[in-house]
Amino acid sequence: MKLKNRLKIVCVPALIFACASSANALATEVYTWTDEDGVVHYSDLPSDSAEAREIDVPEVYRPGTVEPVKPGSKGQSESEDSPLSAAQQRRERIAKEREERREAKAETEQMCARHRQRLEQMEPARRVFYTDESGESVRMDDDQRMELIKEDKDYIAKNCE
Repeated sequence: MKLKNRLKIVCVPALIFACASSANALATEVYTWTDEDGVVHYSDLPSDSAEAREIDVPEVYRPGTVEPVKPGSKGQSESEDSPLSAAQQRRERIAKEREERREAKAETEQMCARHRQRLEQMEPARRVFYTDESGESVRMDDDQRMELIKEDKDYIAKNCE
């Protein structure tokens, strides 16, 4: 017997079995019942021994595809104006918190850069000049300069890496 024929004999029944078993995965009927011990069972087939009740399960996947049904598309059981599920609310909250942390980190990095720049300008210089409200160039006295240097070093030590 040729290799091609052997492959057909093995592959065709395997393919038929795979197709038949995957049909259960596409089933949308779910049945529930409680047995005599009080245990609740769920299955795609109704029970013979107990009275089974069919549960309405909204379709998540369209038959013949692997893509989930998009919100608002035909076949979705929820209406467009329905509230978000708990999982969706949690994902949105986590994304919002992540964005807030990212913004706070960017602001902190910006402030650290400002303090480092000011420290570089103040520390080595004995004479520091600044422009006051009237637009005049004024020399900063040493006490003010030392106070600003201390303030910058404290901020950098506390907030910057």
